Amino acid sequence: MRLGSALSRRAFLVFGASSLVAARSGDPARRTIGPGVRNGHVLVNDPVRGVLVLVGGADAQAVRAETWIRKGEVWRLSGPGGPGPRTFPAAAFDRQRGRLVLFGGNRVLFGPQNARDTLLDDTWEWSGGGWKRLPVSGPPARSESSASFDERRGRVVLFGGWRWVEGRRERLGDTWEFDGARWEQVSAVGPEGRSGMALAFDRGLGATVLVGGSAGRGPFADTWEWRGSGWEGPLPGPGPRFNPALAADTNRGELVCFGGWDGSRRLDDTQVRREGRWEPRAAKTGPSPRNHTAMTFDEIHRRVLLFGGHDGERVFGDLWSWDGEAWTRLEDAEPRPRVDNGH
Repeated sequence: MRLGSALSRRAFLVFGASSLVAARSGDPARRTIGPGVRNGHVLVNDPVRGVLVLVGGADAQAVRAETWIRKGEVWRLSGPGGPGPRTFPAAAFDRQRGRLVLFGGNRVLFGPQNARDTLLDDTWEWSGGGWKRLPVSGPPARSESSASFDERRGRVVLFGGWRWVEGRRERLGDTWEFDGARWEQVSAVGPEGRSGMALAFDRGLGATVLVGGSAGRGPFADTWEWRGSGWEGPLPGPGPRFNPALAADTNRGELVCFGGWDGSRRLDDTQVRREGRWEPRAAKTGPSPRNHTAMTFDEIHRRVLLFGGHDGERVFGDLWSWDGEAWTRLEDAEPRPRVDNGH
């Protein structure tokens, strides 16, 4: 089965919740309600309200529109309204204003060559009570860009992504910043244009850190740093990877990178960056190899959380916790076969 126009039509439907099974070592499984399997989504921690926010992405067959909120161990759907169905938006939590900022993405899941992508250039804010579309213009429409909040300078930093230009997929190398009122393009030089990279803010270095991505020739293996006046790099990275997951563990003062695609296979390695140096961390158990997953740092429980993703064959709906030494699976959902969509 191929998606295409059928996917585009289904993209605007909101589907019901699916069952999750909580899986903790030594505990009986408990059934909860949650997002189900998902890839190409975003997962953001809201430290002001003490919740996790999951937006968009796709399940095994269709693009989704819901916003899911997790408080404690309970998932619930946010109220009606919002950014609408999309995959691969860029999102970051603005700690200065207490808002989740979301930009762009794609109305379809990748889009085979005979399907029409609908790339987005809208900016939305979530403040706990619902979504609001902001009347601002900014970066051109794109998918697979990445964003992070610069805590030192009080701005959301967004880099790269891809768009169509005369039937050709163009990888972007522009850098934009959002101060809560307007977008500004602040650089057109630095890392080579790419999509599927990951960004996170390193408090110790006072820098936004970029990892990996691809320009269509194979994944990059580099790391770059942004402090507001220009990109510094290329610096040593955790190895070549496209669509890895990256989160800042502010409790331990390190960045955590998991998985991605190295050009031939999905990865399941965990690497940590402290004071500018990457180190692999061995783990007896953990998430299976995947990309298109999402990670964030849960400040209340002082742990990195990872949700979903896919391995090329299956789409996942599991939730994992990283405490700096080991992974623990908190919730599980039966993987679903990933529908061929031309990617």
